This record gives sequence, C-alpha cells and structure tokens, in this order.
Amino acid sequence: MFEKWFNERWFLRIVAVLLAVMLYLMVAGSNTTGKSDAASLLPIAGQGSTKFDVPVTVNYDETQWVAYNIPKTIETTVKGPSSSLTMLRLVKDFGLSIDLTGLDPGYHRVRLTANGFGKDVEVTPKQETIEVFLDKKVTKEVPVQVALLNKNKIAEGYVVGEAQPTRQTVSVTGGAEKLQAITAIQVPIDVTGRAETFTESFNVKATDANGNAISATYDPEQLDVTVPVYKESKTVPINVETKDAVKKGYKVVKIVPVTTEARLYGTKEELSRIGSVSTEAVSLKGLTKTVDRTVKLIEPDNVTAMEPTSITVSIVVEKENAKATTETVEDRAEKTISGVTVTLNGFDESKYTIDYEQTIDLVVRGSEADLASIDATDIKAVIDVTGLKEGTHGLPISYQTSKAFDVLRPDNMDITLKAIPRTSVQAN
Repeated sequence: MFEKWFNERWFLRIVAVLLAVMLYLMVAGSNTTGKSDAASLLPIAGQGSTKFDVPVTVNYDETQWVAYNIPKTIETTVKGPSSSLTMLRLVKDFGLSIDLTGLDPGYHRVRLTANGFGKDVEVTPKQETIEVFLDKKVTKEVPVQVALLNKNKIAEGYVVGEAQPTRQTVSVTGGAEKLQAITAIQVPIDVTGRAETFTESFNVKATDANGNAISATYDPEQLDVTVPVYKESKTVPINVETKDAVKKGYKVVKIVPVTTEARLYGTKEELSRIGSVSTEAVSLKGLTKTVDRTVKLIEPDNVTAMEPTSITVSIVVEKENAKATTETVEDRAEKTISGVTVTLNGFDESKYTIDYEQTIDLVVRGSEADLASIDATDIKAVIDVTGLKEGTHGLPISYQTSKAFDVLRPDNMDITLKAIPRTSVQAN
C-alpha cells in the first residue's frame, strides 16, 4: 500500500510540506538571542543550489511540422531555499519549454522558458537558447532495396534467387528537406555459406550520404525478407555408347534411350562447360533380337550430383535380309514439331509468379505416314507444379495425344517460382 502512495503526487506534496515545516522549526529553535521583535519570528531558512536534468517540451502543431535539434533534457542549476529545493527533488513537476508557433520553415534560435519551479528559486539552464530546425511534415513512399552480400561465398553448388521483402515500399514521415535525402530503404543481407532458403527480420531505417540515421517514422517499422537459395542445375542430352557387334547376319536398327536427358548439379561455371553426358558402353555382343538394357551414366567431373544415374536403353535388332512387314522399325522416322503449348497444373497465381518456356519444340518418332499429318495442335504438354515453393525446379513433362507416335525429348523443363510480396492495407 505504501508503494502505491509514493507513486501519488498528492502524497509527495504533503511529505514535502512536512519536511519544510520541520526545517523551519529546527532553524527557529536554534535562535537563542531572546529577541522578541518581528525579525526574530522569521525563519532563517538555509539557502542551497542543485542541478537537475530538466525535460524540454515544444509547443507547435505536430500534424503540420517537424522540429529537429531539440534536446530531450538540459542541465539546469536551481538556487533557493533548501525547503524549496527539497520539494523540487521530490515532486519534479517542472520543465523547460520553447514555443515555435507562427515560425516559418528553417533555422531559429529560440529562448527557453522555465515552468513549475516556483517564484522563490533562481533557475539557470546551461543554455538559455537552442537552435532548432523547423520543417514541413510530409509522408512519402520509399522503395525497399535488398542488397545480397557475398553471393560468391554461398555454399558450393547453390545459387541465390531474388530476395523478396514483405513490402516493396515503406511509408516514411518526417521533414520535407530531410526526406529528400532518402531515395530507398537499404536492407543488406549476407548470404555467406547459405545452402537453403531463409527469412530474416530487419528494423527499418534510412541513412544519409554519410551513413547517419535520418530522424523519421516508418510504416512498417520492421520488414521480413525471404531469400531463396537452391541448387544450380542444368539439363543436357544423353549419348548412348556401344561396344562389340551383334551376331553375324543381324543388324542394329535403332538404339533408343527411354530417358533422353539428364540433370546435372554444380557451380554455374562448371555446368557451362558441359554439353552432354554419355552412358557406359552397352555391349551388343551376340544379339539376335531386340532387348532392353539398363546402363549407368558417366558423371562428369566437378558436378555435385546427377539425375538419373542410370537409364534404360532399347536396342532394336533384326536380321539383315528380313522381309519388310506392314510397319517395321525402319519405317519409323523422327520429326521436330515446333510451338507446342505448355500447360501448368496446380499453379497458384495468387502467391507466385512463374517463369517458364510457354512453348517448346519436340522431337517425336512414329511412322512416316502418321508424322506427315501431325502438328503442334495434336500434342498437349503438361507440367505439374502443385505444392512447390519458391525457387527453380526441374520438372518432368507429360504428353497427351491421340495420335500414334512417341515423344523423344524434351523430358523435363526448368521453371522458376517467385513469391508475390505481401502488402498491408492502411486504414484511413
């Protein structure tokens, strides 16, 4: 209960008065001259001096103006009766103020006014005037610029995508002249050693050309920035290597890899040097019929991973003088079909933007008669992006067609998803 009383101003005032009365009695009681004139009845109050850090208040229209260079407190010397000084220490109901009403924008030297000290003390601030800068209050939208530092020191085999802040702009409120120095909110992010997508939070602030913080208010005061990090990859064609020979009297008509492309992971520099991958040599020794063989792919030097690591190869073999049937393998031909439209399944356009090849060129195989009559409208290429997060993804392509032919390549495609920044609606 007593703690509550000590927090009440009225209680402190009562205590101060009681202390003043006690001081009066002590001084009056020390007078032993025996004089009975009026002067002897007056208290011989002790004089003193003390220093306070006095808060400074400013009188002006804060909805229209911004005042700079205002100190929060000013050291002030107060001289007077000890009882008055004691009350000031206890109550602290005093301050210094300046009045900026009616002043124009610019620099002004303004005199301080003391308030609440009482008439029986002498108040001397360390400085009697202060120079303030008065500026018109404005609000402007400032773009957010994320600077990714040490991108060359990211984890080996990884690349960093475009950083996505939760807001693309920040509302900055302050003096018109001060805000001229703010062209963007700079957010530096170090990506050294990063090997996965991450999010960091930052307190919003702007600095001038010398790196000094600019006094202003920001909305929002904090930003979250997501930086996508993913493996660097590249797709390349697969070359099938062979060795030995089929049995005498037979011949190899076609060697067809079921998978025609491989995806390689590594640094951008190393991947740029690789144009294709090869299989280990497939033995044709003694073959007399068509067979399927599983064969390993030879991983190039300096890549971190490869998908797949092996593929199935169809080796088409027949007799050298075999009589042609209605349709033999030799009747089957290859054709390139350009401009096939790619359709996306499961794409959430409210959360992401997407970058991909909207049309592709296909290599197909079929009978010459069938191939002669097909075009891009006979094939539908589909990629499923359901549930994917931000970043670059290598995805398989599925083909739908009512015609009798096979699509040899491409098998997959790179697509890049970028999150759409979240925006907040400000209430009026």
